[in-house]
Amino acid sequence: MNVEQNRLDTFQEWPHDAVVSPQRIAKAGFFYTRQDLTVECFSCHLQISEWNYGDQVMAKHKTLSPSCPFVLNPTTSGNVPTISQPTNVPSSSTTSDSMKDEATRLKTFKKWPIPHIVSPESLARAGFYYLNTGDTTKCAFCKGVVRAWEVGDDPDREHKRHFEDCPFVLTEIVPRLNPNPSNGVRTDSSFSNLHLVANENLHCLGVQTHKGPKKPNFATLESRLRSFAMWPPDLIQTPDILSQAGFYYEGMGDQVRCFHCDGGLRHWDPQDDPWTEHARWFPRCSFIKLVKGQDFVTACSLELNVNSNLEEVDQKNYHPVPRKREVSERQVQEQMIGEVALSALSIGLNVERVKRAIREKLEQTGRGYSQPDALVEAALNLQHSEEDISEEQESSIHVKNVVENVLDNVIARSCGDIKDTNSSLDSNTIANNKDSSKVNKPLTLEEENRILKEARLCKICMDAEVGIVFLPCGHLTTCINCAPNLEDCPVCRSTIKATVRTFLS
Repeated sequence: MNVEQNRLDTFQEWPHDAVVSPQRIAKAGFFYTRQDLTVECFSCHLQISEWNYGDQVMAKHKTLSPSCPFVLNPTTSGNVPTISQPTNVPSSSTTSDSMKDEATRLKTFKKWPIPHIVSPESLARAGFYYLNTGDTTKCAFCKGVVRAWEVGDDPDREHKRHFEDCPFVLTEIVPRLNPNPSNGVRTDSSFSNLHLVANENLHCLGVQTHKGPKKPNFATLESRLRSFAMWPPDLIQTPDILSQAGFYYEGMGDQVRCFHCDGGLRHWDPQDDPWTEHARWFPRCSFIKLVKGQDFVTACSLELNVNSNLEEVDQKNYHPVPRKREVSERQVQEQMIGEVALSALSIGLNVERVKRAIREKLEQTGRGYSQPDALVEAALNLQHSEEDISEEQESSIHVKNVVENVLDNVIARSCGDIKDTNSSLDSNTIANNKDSSKVNKPLTLEEENRILKEARLCKICMDAEVGIVFLPCGHLTTCINCAPNLEDCPVCRSTIKATVRTFLS
């Protein structure tokens, strides 16, 4: 299994809807054991069975088995990589002419492996043709490469999202999509304070975007506690405290991971506080923001910037921040004209991403890439990072629209109430008098107290006090501990787009 192609061949029964592609797993030294999602390293025999969307396979391999010969040096470990041009790929001259015809592009999808996820017809119509490797497609006009297609992906929108300057996108896809210009934030509102709120930084107003937990199996406090059965008893950080801070035990050393943001920590010192360390290293975690508040997270982050050093980062966090070296433009250009970079560019990768990947490699290690596949993976990782940032920006715009719509409704209802007050005052008074006459037995003081207490309790755990308002529905139904586990409102079942922390007084 030291041959990458042989490892890749073991993935014939790998689920098509898996969150990590076989190509990336095989390239990182693993072969498929044909048991659930379990893969095994050919060199150190490490087995991994849990995968999340966006996992960096080689980074995960290095974290879990840092002494693996393949991790230390793939070249001397006996690994035989696959760095050949994909078979049955049309030549550049053919691509420049014949692949611009939709019918010709459609013919390349004869062996398309996932027609149930994305149809060949929609891909060809969006300007793509198949490279006969995994699910990798290429645009015949801008030479952009797109892979890792998922259920629900629209080829037109994906093409526009990744390569907005493509001539085919500008002339064919954009008119076809016909985006509605009214999707942005309104600027013609007659309420000046509403306009101010819609354009203010929503984080400053206490509104934050909402996402479900990345590890729903550990969403409850009890499930996280159960994972600490083999936790080292000599550590000051107890399972109870760590579980409350959102962590579950991974079963190795003192490594724990957050159920919500998937951030991992290890090498706990006696003075370390789980809540503080969680906020210091993963300040963007929605769970820590909801439970402890943004002020706490900000204070912990500032403490990290002032007091931390590179050695502490290497030991504490799974993803250390390396010291950067000075790199000149000439050094980067020398790498760009090398054989490794040219091989990566030959499959259609974005030139700027390749250049950026090379620069980061030189800044971190002082050496360029020795293998084209490593450069390709680094460039694709940069693309994934850019996509995540783009999704966050789109989500932020959507939250602004949600807040504005909620305020619109509040103002509209208030205006309607003012108009109807005088006309309905007498009738409401009469109706209330009639209703009060029907009440035979007034509630006792104890009964009123019980009803009030139940109204303030979380409707999920029925233990803690409610403290989170869901947007856009506006329901106040859960406590700060239960809210991060939900994706839909438990009252109206509408999707939760954002949350606001509230305090009952």
